[in-house]
Amino acid sequence: MTRDESTPTTDTLDHRKGPSDIVTTFHNAPQTAIRDQAALLDRLHTPVWIFDIEQERMHYANAAALRLWEATTPQALYARDFSSTMSEATRRRLADYLPRLARGEVIDEHWSFYPGEEAISLHCRCSPVVMNDGRTGMLVEGMESDISLDASSLRALEAIRHTPMMVSVFDGQGRLLVRNPAALEARQGLSSFDACFADHAMAEQLLQRLEREPRHALEAIMRVNGRERWHHVDLCRATDPKTGLPMFVMGEFDITPRKALETARRVSQRQLEVVIEGLDVGLLLEDEERRVIVANQAFCDLFGLEVPPEQLVGMDCREAAESTKGHFAEPEGFVTRIEELVAERRKQTRDLLAMADGRFLERSYTPLFVADEYHGHLWVYRDITRQRHQEADWARKASTDPLTGLANRRSFDEAARSIARSVKEEACQAALLMIDIDRFKAINDTLGHAEGDKGLRLLANTLRHSLRQSDLPCRTGGEEFMVIMPGMSPEEARTVAWRLLRQIAEATIEAETLPFYFTVSIGVTGFKPTDARIEAVMQRADAAMYQAKHEGRNRVAVH
Repeated sequence: MTRDESTPTTDTLDHRKGPSDIVTTFHNAPQTAIRDQAALLDRLHTPVWIFDIEQERMHYANAAALRLWEATTPQALYARDFSSTMSEATRRRLADYLPRLARGEVIDEHWSFYPGEEAISLHCRCSPVVMNDGRTGMLVEGMESDISLDASSLRALEAIRHTPMMVSVFDGQGRLLVRNPAALEARQGLSSFDACFADHAMAEQLLQRLEREPRHALEAIMRVNGRERWHHVDLCRATDPKTGLPMFVMGEFDITPRKALETARRVSQRQLEVVIEGLDVGLLLEDEERRVIVANQAFCDLFGLEVPPEQLVGMDCREAAESTKGHFAEPEGFVTRIEELVAERRKQTRDLLAMADGRFLERSYTPLFVADEYHGHLWVYRDITRQRHQEADWARKASTDPLTGLANRRSFDEAARSIARSVKEEACQAALLMIDIDRFKAINDTLGHAEGDKGLRLLANTLRHSLRQSDLPCRTGGEEFMVIMPGMSPEEARTVAWRLLRQIAEATIEAETLPFYFTVSIGVTGFKPTDARIEAVMQRADAAMYQAKHEGRNRVAVH
């Protein structure tokens, strides 16, 4: 019997005749013998349907299949959107079917379907069918299985199909029997046990070992999508429920990041130990469990520890912090700040620590990440006592405004640059006020410069006594004042500015002739990490201050 290439065959679906018009034609067969084939298929109790894997839709279903899929009409089934309910595991499983069907393979597997609220389990025989556009479709025959599966077994089977763990089943000679979708995706084209391993000799030894041992676990380099990856592999000997012959199950999960980290740790730890031995800053490296990995002698010296750094390895750093907090001017703040930094896992530089004996330490915190995994942190302590004393001496020598006693423009520029760096590097915030006395020239011209100076001193005293200790008020020229406010947002600074404005407006200046009052206009802005120069911050504050004057003076404006 030969196939007539000029007519449709059992492997051909012609959409021009409609999805249900499947016609089988044999060479020299009478035409009357092949009519009404669809009606004959509808008389079958076995559900039969054709599924387009690539487009994820149904092309044909007999009456039994319509009942299985709970469809009222064939057209309703053909229009159904299967892609919206299809899991990724199912999609990968069907993607593995497609090349096998294209090669003419017939696939027998157990499937669970969910046409309604309850699952339906069938043994399915899947055969290739050529559709009218030449692509390969899947002809499915739902058959009764000779293996009965209870609900627990079906659930276990579905779990294996959807787990990300790679699960493969081989016969006693290492030939592939079945894989779950995760393994199918990773091992396309590899159909033998030894092909999964980078070391084929190891694979052969494992097969021999499984003949003696029921279970075995190991870590090995495996082949995954053309690459080599470290996997943890669990092997289990079992009996094939179909044939009764030996088989074995292989479960795998990727441990490449951990193996890479283990190797990197061994190398980097020794490198780190060699480097830090010669450093004059105190270093302490902790693991993710807050235990000491390595410390140097400089660290022990800074904290007065009369033990070699090697004896600190393995120590619980929480206990160490509690035992050393008495060295600091704010013991509880020292411990609390450590806990905050560890919890945030965000790099922090230049934390200033005041010691009880008058010294100052600068601390940096760096969390360690490898392949996006947290693996502890590094503390760096540096004694900056001499530097702090030099800075303090410089600050005292740096000229202040002789009239008001406030910092002058030089001090403002230095402090503003320092705040700008902190905002840029440490993601903190800060605000700037620009204050200008309204109609100050008229005060000088009318009452004299001596009375005008009284107004400047009044404004300076108001700033000095009404701001936080961390704020820095400066006289930057004439009747212009600046206030740097670390750790404050522009919105918060605006509230402070209105309070200052009211206090100044309500104050009285005792002049030689008559008491007089004056007001100020205040511009508010914030430091931004994107500011290239401090002048950019000042320009915004200046624009806000002039906006306040334009709106009638004795105002606060934010820019």
